[in-house]
Amino acid sequence: MRIGRSFAGAGLLLAIAFVLAACQTMRIAPADPAALQAAAELKVETLALMAKAGEPFAQHRAEVEAVTGKMNTAYELAAATPNNELVTREWAVMRDPERDLYGGFVKRWETSGKIGRAFREEASAQVSEGFDYIICLEQAKRSGTECPAGAAP
Repeated sequence: MRIGRSFAGAGLLLAIAFVLAACQTMRIAPADPAALQAAAELKVETLALMAKAGEPFAQHRAEVEAVTGKMNTAYELAAATPNNELVTREWAVMRDPERDLYGGFVKRWETSGKIGRAFREEASAQVSEGFDYIICLEQAKRSGTECPAGAAP
């Protein structure tokens, strides 16, 4: 009898541990349609701006500052949302001037004055993929699906 009780008690504890572990892994921010729409709009605006990088940076400084401001706002909103670490991290990577996405592109554009077509196209493709991953993460909050492996920049 005693052995049966200890197995039953261990089984109950094991079941509780599994439930608690599952709850911990499922903690994500709730779906935010406004964040999804903002990311999609900012992607279009960012890629249009990057296409202009063949022209002198000085001619587009105000546009760069406007897009950068929107990107900073998206980051701050993501960071202020509980359980939103993945999206927050991706916005941080996107805007980091030491990385190869938007922040690094703008830094290079400002330093160089102009960006050649081949580099613009490659950088735009990478930034587009970065936005696609952010958008995927936002959509996953609603659908409960995961973003494909390798989709992260």
